[in-house]
Amino acid sequence: YMEWRALANYKYDNVSFSLLNSISYWLHDVSLFDSAWRQVCVGAWQWLWSHQLCSLTVAVWTPILAIEGSRRRIPYVWAYMILGQVVAISVASSLFFAVMLVYPSGFHQNVSKRLLWTLGASTVGGIITVIISPYVASTGEFMPNLLVMHILLIFPLASKKFIYMPQFGSISTPLIIITLYTFAAGANLSIYINQWLTCLATLEVKSGSFICDVYTALIGTFFGHPAQTSISYDIVCMQIISVAWMLISSKIRDKEIPSWVLGLVLLTPILSASVTLPLFFAGCEYKNVLKND
Repeated sequence: YMEWRALANYKYDNVSFSLLNSISYWLHDVSLFDSAWRQVCVGAWQWLWSHQLCSLTVAVWTPILAIEGSRRRIPYVWAYMILGQVVAISVASSLFFAVMLVYPSGFHQNVSKRLLWTLGASTVGGIITVIISPYVASTGEFMPNLLVMHILLIFPLASKKFIYMPQFGSISTPLIIITLYTFAAGANLSIYINQWLTCLATLEVKSGSFICDVYTALIGTFFGHPAQTSISYDIVCMQIISVAWMLISSKIRDKEIPSWVLGLVLLTPILSASVTLPLFFAGCEYKNVLKND
């Protein structure tokens, strides 16, 4: 901003700059949103961090908001997605998980199948936008792709008819939910593994230790740019929040923490919450099906 301000007097001869006025002109002249997103999408190691948040948001967070919001009758679920986009997904998820503790789960009050099919379509579409993001990050198609991704995030949450349409007693609904979460976990895992392979193929050997080189690349990328640091911190916080939710939710529901939940908790730092969190929700859904048979 200071660099721009120093040149602004020459560019805008007849403009009187107040602080607010100068900031508005500055925002008009720069493309912060575009530049920030391109920064975190261009480069194998950059995308290794960034894709985790994108995958989690499009394939996991949107279904959680829609499904749990519908079952628990939580109002304004779309607001949590907006908050996540404006502030951070980790902030919005923390708030929503806290709200989930207040609103009891209604397993028998099943989710609208229309909503589930919409979630399925938005999840597949969202995953496709995540997959192609690094390939279009340096082209003119990047912003349209990003726009589609964000539309797919909010679309299933925008209609009250979708979210709050009560249906009771259908066994197929939990099975669809299990399939949706399992598909999300599998798709995110495949993207995650593929990105790791891409990163390792581009790894520069600078020391005698492979682990040290990987660690240096990860940390160097993490702190390499403010935009990258911001989104990387967001995914780290999401890992912590997801682990906390799995432990707290299991303790409340089962009075103890099952071994399969502990396994997911231990795998979260390795595989990312974009993989383990949907598996946790799928597992909870499966346990509810068995309990109510």
